[in-house]
Amino acid sequence: MKKLNSIIALLLVATMLFGVFTVCYAQENEAAQNDTNETDIVGEDNNPDDPDGQTAQQEPGVEDGEGEDVQTGEPSAEGDGDEVPDSPEATGIAGILAGVRKVLRNGVPTLTTDTFIRIVDAIRYVKFILTGRIIGGAPRHFDVTMDEDVIAVCKAISDQSALDVYKLFTNLPDMSDPARFAGNVLKLDTAQYKADLYAARQKYSSEGNEALANICWLMGAYIGGIESAEIHLEPLNDPAYPGCSEIILDVHYMDGSVEVFHPEIYIDPETGECFGPDEKGMLRIGFNCNANDALVYAPMYCWMKDFGFCVEYDMLCYVLPMYCYNTRRFRFDYDGREWMVQIWKGNYMITNGGEVGIYNRPAGSFGTFYNVVDDSERMPMSLQISHDGELLVDIPEQTHWWVNGFKLGRRLYSPHTLQMTFTITFPNEEMMNAFTASVSRNFFHDVTYETDGLKVTLEWDT
Repeated sequence: MKKLNSIIALLLVATMLFGVFTVCYAQENEAAQNDTNETDIVGEDNNPDDPDGQTAQQEPGVEDGEGEDVQTGEPSAEGDGDEVPDSPEATGIAGILAGVRKVLRNGVPTLTTDTFIRIVDAIRYVKFILTGRIIGGAPRHFDVTMDEDVIAVCKAISDQSALDVYKLFTNLPDMSDPARFAGNVLKLDTAQYKADLYAARQKYSSEGNEALANICWLMGAYIGGIESAEIHLEPLNDPAYPGCSEIILDVHYMDGSVEVFHPEIYIDPETGECFGPDEKGMLRIGFNCNANDALVYAPMYCWMKDFGFCVEYDMLCYVLPMYCYNTRRFRFDYDGREWMVQIWKGNYMITNGGEVGIYNRPAGSFGTFYNVVDDSERMPMSLQISHDGELLVDIPEQTHWWVNGFKLGRRLYSPHTLQMTFTITFPNEEMMNAFTASVSRNFFHDVTYETDGLKVTLEWDT
């Protein structure tokens, strides 16, 4: 029996991996075909006013710059560089290098909502087949409806990125299936489980821990068997948030009961800001979003503020497939303490973005851990992230401890091809000089800076 279970488990894993591989392979082929078609079309038009056309019509092996010869890279004898003569496609090592340059320049397609849904559906079908439940019919999707205002917010994000929030929510797996399985097959008292989790929710909420309270609510609602949900906006009518509305969820359960849930997600229809109260992020998860700009960012008092930063955090991110970024640390001594300004740029899940954080610790501290600076030690900072002249992230100057921005888009770019510009204004010249000295002696020497009074502007291109 144990061998049979092992064989079934191996078949399940193998089938799931095969499904994921097949979907991803199909997406890459589709993206490659689309790129080829776009290149052919632009090549026929040969319109130098089209930014996409300029990128697409440049043949592999041609370096950037006007008037360069295709074969040698030297200035051509005739022509001003607007027209590039046809040349054979590079092969061998030259072709590989040309392909690498193309990927670095153009990036790779990010995971689309359609592909993600296909992967989830493939896994669900495999599970239903191996558990014998496919006889009862195909797996159902979650029954969710949204009003026009919520759909408009979702559309604003999908217009600029590969993330279609509306399609994602309306294609989620059936929320009542786990409750039916737990009750009918495992013989668990799902009603009692839900009651216990709701009691824990009240406890955490009374202690001010809204993040854990929301997690307990979600787990309790999930095990209680959600049949359907309705999502809509209601005016907030709060002078602290003029003109803003709140997202409301009407949740319907298997037992016929209905619960109204206030997840504390506020929306400003004028600016497109989707945020949580008290600068702790939507759902208290530590992040807000601007739907109009498809930009995710962390507010002042997100939960990450309590955990400082250390090298081990970066080491963990490096082994996870969702992150690919470069970082630099500028350490210096000031006012009897050890300080660190750390910067990042690269890919964060399905976004391109960057960060600048300020940390310190007592002199002589051991290890790599630094504390987040106190509120009184925050400094005015700004941040811009660009790719090939396109501005992706633009965070205006604000007094903060961690300025960051993560842009949702349709392509992920290599961290080396992202350009970061950030400013930081110090309280006095002594601290500024200690910081700039640290930048100058940094091992990589790839960050340059200029000063204007107590403001330092830094550029990081590689």
